[in-house]
Amino acid sequence: MPEGSQPDACASAATPPEVEIGWLLEGDLPVEQRNAAKEAAAEMQRTLADLLPGFHWVIETIERPGTTERGPVEPVRLLDAAEIDRHQRGWDFVFVVTRRELRGRERQRVLGVTAGIFASALVSTAFLSDPASEQKPLGARLHTLTMHVFGRLNGLAPDDAPTWMRPVENPDDLDEMEGYAPPAANALSARMEEVADLRVEETEDAGKGWLRFYARSLWQNRGALPGVIARMRPWSFPLRLHRLMTAAGSALAVLIMTAESWEVAANLSAAKIAILSLAAILGTSGYLIRAQHLLASRRGPLREQRAVSNAGITAAVVAGMAVTYAGILALASVFAAGLFGDDLIVAWTGVSDTAAVSVRARLAALAACLSVVIGALGAAFEPYGYFRHVTQIDDEI
Repeated sequence: MPEGSQPDACASAATPPEVEIGWLLEGDLPVEQRNAAKEAAAEMQRTLADLLPGFHWVIETIERPGTTERGPVEPVRLLDAAEIDRHQRGWDFVFVVTRRELRGRERQRVLGVTAGIFASALVSTAFLSDPASEQKPLGARLHTLTMHVFGRLNGLAPDDAPTWMRPVENPDDLDEMEGYAPPAANALSARMEEVADLRVEETEDAGKGWLRFYARSLWQNRGALPGVIARMRPWSFPLRLHRLMTAAGSALAVLIMTAESWEVAANLSAAKIAILSLAAILGTSGYLIRAQHLLASRRGPLREQRAVSNAGITAAVVAGMAVTYAGILALASVFAAGLFGDDLIVAWTGVSDTAAVSVRARLAALAACLSVVIGALGAAFEPYGYFRHVTQIDDEI
């Protein structure tokens, strides 16, 4: 090693890894709430610097221009704007503060939501202030709430101790929360080590094509990618996407009661059924990703964060549609076995008695394929933001 390189290596080793957090203050915030949010952002920087001194914390606050919009807002609208700023500025995390109520799907009053797939959180001040009751200042409550959602964004589970990770059922709970438990702080430190690693766009591979960039990004984040997919809970798609399942269930009822469906299934080989099943899962996944605008745009420079989020969303949707297909297949198999005897199947299809079991299996798979396709068309009629809320919002707080 050349003698002149040693001081540079020492200086590099002495430089703490950097974690950047952006605070976006929406234009609907009145002056006093904007000031409270700025105080909360500054307090967060001081708190994290004291708690995790091994990192260099950079917190940037941006004020949106004023707006006249009122009433509840779809969280995905704010997430879209936050994702643009996060991508352009290279932030590790984004917090959006708004005065408007956040439209929830599980809670009537939502103080905040987290979207781990985008490393973003939304916080509403709509229910944080109550002049009629004794409470901590708004800035203190905002600080506590953002420390809570910061922990949730980084995989910390709620606990019963009076720490920042205590479950928040109402705004008054924020007044009784302070600090992280030692195990939570250690887990947060380990997570920040991963976040602060050198990103792919900062390496020599950045300009060697998007395919190689994506491959390098996914390999570098191979340990975190399963968690990114799990946050979207693909196993719950059949229970949470009601219009998809309503359309799929209606199609299944018609298909399984139609003699022509049995005839077609009887004349399809197992290989063709397998190909149709795979095509149905991948085709509907691609359709939903495109129709619901789930992937971030490729405009602008390539970013590791965006590559991982796009890959995680794609994998989660494919897994969700595979789970949906498996559920419909199981239901069709039960109906085929319980409602249709061998004599009826032989009369409809002309196969032998011994082939009736095979025909049932093929009919169930064919019906599942077509039902998933029709169900995906039904999912396209979900209200604005609902599909993305189900797939991209982790927690309502």
